[in-house]
Amino acid sequence: MIKNLYLVRHGEAEHLIGKGLTGGWTDSSLTKKGRTQAHETGKSILNFLGKIDVGFYCSDLCRANDSAEIIGSYIDKKPVALIELREQNNGNAANLSTEEAQKISSPISEPIMDWIHYPNAESWRSFNNRVFKFMNVIEQESMETVLIVSHRRIILAIIHWWLEFSEDYIKKVSFDIEPSSITYLRINKWGEKTISKLNDIAHLTDIKL
Repeated sequence: MIKNLYLVRHGEAEHLIGKGLTGGWTDSSLTKKGRTQAHETGKSILNFLGKIDVGFYCSDLCRANDSAEIIGSYIDKKPVALIELREQNNGNAANLSTEEAQKISSPISEPIMDWIHYPNAESWRSFNNRVFKFMNVIEQESMETVLIVSHRRIILAIIHWWLEFSEDYIKKVSFDIEPSSITYLRINKWGEKTISKLNDIAHLTDIKL
């Protein structure tokens, strides 16, 4: 059973800095700043965890995988890269510019959980089902402390899973998740699921904006 769950978003990536690319399954690389952020995050994670044995997973997209490799170098752990931890699949919009993607986008439809933004993309429902299924498996199979390096929407979905949100809350409740932020979820001494840290970027304050 997972008792301590650390969630880290990848560092700044090319598609986030005005390159005009969509995110999702676009396999954009870390920027120089993003790599620096990952190093600072690794130092912070080392302060939290030391070098104890943890379940360590990441998305197999390079911006998350590279961030995880850098973080792992500080805690002497090798991440397990998995397709299940990729960002929400944006289908045919992957690797397109935002302008090109707009041309193939579908208007919002109800129910919103079943809306598919682009051809061959995941709906919000299918995305959450993927993430929830993965988390249910590792909750049974993994260690008490788990570290996951992934993407914004993945982290949102894991928080929703952790808090056991109903579909109605999933549609209405979101959280800010910045690049290289740390979110820490834990079970306290009363057995309650808590959010101890959310979108913590204090370790990045010395990095030039």
